[in-house]
Amino acid sequence: MYFSPTPGKMDLFSLHSGRKFNSQFSLRPYLTNEENSTTSSSNRTDDDVAPVAATDKVVVVGAASPLSTGSSDLEKDSASVSSEASSCEVTWEGLDDKLDPRNWSTLRKWIVIFQISMIAFVVTFGSSIYSCAVDEVHDDFHVSIPVATLGSCVYLVGFGMGSMAFAPLSEVYGRLIVYLITLLGFVLFQIGGGAATNIQTLIIMRYFQGVFGSTPLANAGGTISDLFTPAQRTYVLPGFCTFPYLGPVLGSIIGSFIVQSKLRWRWCFWINMIWAGSTWAMAFFILPETHGPTILSYKAKYLREVTGNTKWHTEFERSRNPKNAIYQAATKSVTIICTEPIVVCFTLYLTLVYGVVYINFESYPIIFKGYGFNTGEVGLSFIGNGLGIIIAGLATPLVYKHYKHCLKKRNNKVVPEDRLYPLLPASFLLPISLFWFAWTSYTSVPWIVPIISTIFFGIGLLITFFVSYNYIIDSYQGFAASALSSATLVRYSASGGLTMLARPMFLHLGTQWAMSLLAFLAVVMVPIPFLFLKYGKRIRQISRDACKD
Repeated sequence: MYFSPTPGKMDLFSLHSGRKFNSQFSLRPYLTNEENSTTSSSNRTDDDVAPVAATDKVVVVGAASPLSTGSSDLEKDSASVSSEASSCEVTWEGLDDKLDPRNWSTLRKWIVIFQISMIAFVVTFGSSIYSCAVDEVHDDFHVSIPVATLGSCVYLVGFGMGSMAFAPLSEVYGRLIVYLITLLGFVLFQIGGGAATNIQTLIIMRYFQGVFGSTPLANAGGTISDLFTPAQRTYVLPGFCTFPYLGPVLGSIIGSFIVQSKLRWRWCFWINMIWAGSTWAMAFFILPETHGPTILSYKAKYLREVTGNTKWHTEFERSRNPKNAIYQAATKSVTIICTEPIVVCFTLYLTLVYGVVYINFESYPIIFKGYGFNTGEVGLSFIGNGLGIIIAGLATPLVYKHYKHCLKKRNNKVVPEDRLYPLLPASFLLPISLFWFAWTSYTSVPWIVPIISTIFFGIGLLITFFVSYNYIIDSYQGFAASALSSATLVRYSASGGLTMLARPMFLHLGTQWAMSLLAFLAVVMVPIPFLFLKYGKRIRQISRDACKD
């Protein structure tokens, strides 16, 4: 995982948000060697100079070098102060700087993507596994079904609330420290959930599981942008998105068999805790920092330590104001979700899609127990959704090929609307699959028929997500994090509310009309990609925050 400590390279990636900096890299941009000079630094320990070979003799590179220790010319030249300040700013050493995450090897990049995908998988796994235990929680704690269902609701609301905090924090303190701290919190609150002795404690634990589990959903887009160009993101984002959508599918399957077995519902938390703990351990030892400004700040910190000169800095360090950054990110998120048509429309689209996913976790037990399914078999009914998600993920090369063609036609100019083409056919899959499911879910129709429809829903689900995300990122660029965090807040909070409505809706309207209601809402969303494909550029031109080109 790490760079080999060869001359001219910096092994920055052993540094995990403040851990030891194994710093074997060339100081030639900052120092030069001269045979008869010395490294007089009486106030420096052996450890301070360890990164420089013992035979090196260090002198000043130029008049403005921050490592100058006694040049009379500099002492007499007051203009050297501003020159020195300028030369002390740490930046990338050219376009091919190996420290820049976009210049890492392909293997290293995909290890990072796999790691954050596993984190996303385990937290979304936890979002659905509890829904299988609602009836047992209802029996054990002697509460109503709606109260027991609150455990699912508050988890999703926690996802939304956490994203508003952790997205800006990762821009201030780096991605890695946020991933590690929040995933550890997620593990600890799983323990609290499994040990809960009353419904109040259980609901509180579920809320904070959602809050601390929101990080990969809020920050993955930033991590992917750290590592890949817009064109490369075309195939990377769908690959990542497959995991957080397969998580709930597997959660419902495993949860169903846990509840049906002798393990009982508390093991839903213990299994999630074990899995999340293993993922955290892997992240602690493997996952590197990918946030470029944070990496440069580590480099500046190292230079301050090894040279004894406190003037080394980065632009990021000089302008960093955590309180102001978090406040601005929060207010910008609210402003964007209220004023930007692109964000509003695609947030509504994603909210509907997510709402259907989590409504299904509550409605499938009602529907398929009518076929005589036991609890475990009800969980297996989600396999169709998972198969559709995998099929959509495997179709990514076709999407990438089309996008590369668009870039070539436009001389590599990124046009956000080029992202929308895959969504044009996919927008029809959602209502078609929902109507199909609704009107074939009679017990007189073989159970396999409605399950086949869920394959097409899974395909439309994944395509809708990664197209919407890519379009928002390309449209808002510098404000993409705020736009995505606001979308995350709305869609998860709304999905949490919809889980509370699912059972009453299906019991009172019946399966056919309840599912048809969702299908009609999906029909309303069909024009969105077509409208923005035609008018998106014009809308961006009059937008305050969207890119104009």
